[in-house]
Amino acid sequence: MIERLQNGWRLMLQSFGVIRGNPRLLLFPIATAAMTMVMAVLFMTPIALEPTGHRYTESAHWETVGSRFFVEGPADAYDAAHGRKTTVSPKPLALATFALFYFVSMFFATFFNVAFTHAIFNALDGKPVSVSDGLSFALTKLKPILMWSLFAGVIGYLIKMLEQRVGLLGQFIVRLIGTAWSVAAVFVIPVLVLEEHPDNPIGVIKQSAGVIRKTWGEALAGYAGLQVGGMIIGAATVGAFAFALFAGFYLQSVWLAVATIVGWLAFAFAFSYVMNVASQVYLCVLYRYAAAGTATPGFAPEMLNMAWRPKKS
Repeated sequence: MIERLQNGWRLMLQSFGVIRGNPRLLLFPIATAAMTMVMAVLFMTPIALEPTGHRYTESAHWETVGSRFFVEGPADAYDAAHGRKTTVSPKPLALATFALFYFVSMFFATFFNVAFTHAIFNALDGKPVSVSDGLSFALTKLKPILMWSLFAGVIGYLIKMLEQRVGLLGQFIVRLIGTAWSVAAVFVIPVLVLEEHPDNPIGVIKQSAGVIRKTWGEALAGYAGLQVGGMIIGAATVGAFAFALFAGFYLQSVWLAVATIVGWLAFAFAFSYVMNVASQVYLCVLYRYAAAGTATPGFAPEMLNMAWRPKKS
């Protein structure tokens, strides 16, 4: 266990080193978040501002907007059991709008992840990294991205619908299926990036799952070790935060206490952000080593061997 923790620490430092040498990698999650917000505004604004004969500041306007998407009727068995007298159900328009938003969100998330992952592989190969280059590459993968988004969106929607329609035992089984699906899809984005013609989404998920099947249950132990390294740093900052906060209250300094809270929250957000990018870097390193046996410079094979326990034949 100690050896695995040490290995996870080294993997984290190496991943941070890749980011330090290619700081533009940090721009991709920001671009993804910005596009998500823009897309949400584009979807919601026409719905919210559609004329209803009432002012936008009046509750009647929002009630009218809601009535176009939802209908209220007698309580069904579930709501009645929870003491509700009515049941609010979505209309076909609401379902269609949700489905469209869901699939468009899935497409853009996949698109930006492909751009991000391409940039990571460029960084690992010592090539220049830029957001524009990543987006240009993703444009060359529009068909595979679209096919995967539709396929994954349908599977995710079916799993969610099944979970809502079955009993307690059924929900447990469906959640297990959902977890298995998530695990199998871990390496989907690297497959979309590195394969020349990944147009068949079933082939994509098979290839991703095939990499997972090469290992036993500890396949992602090194990946978990990376997270443990981050947790150690996080725990250390919590200790420093508690000490500084205690000092502020002990010295009766409101400014010191406030500065401590604000500073720690800012650090926690920044560290979590960088850790997320570092995790994606390591995921790409891991895939390349597991799929092709190629170790990225700076990530020694013996470090990666601890992350992948080969299946005995």
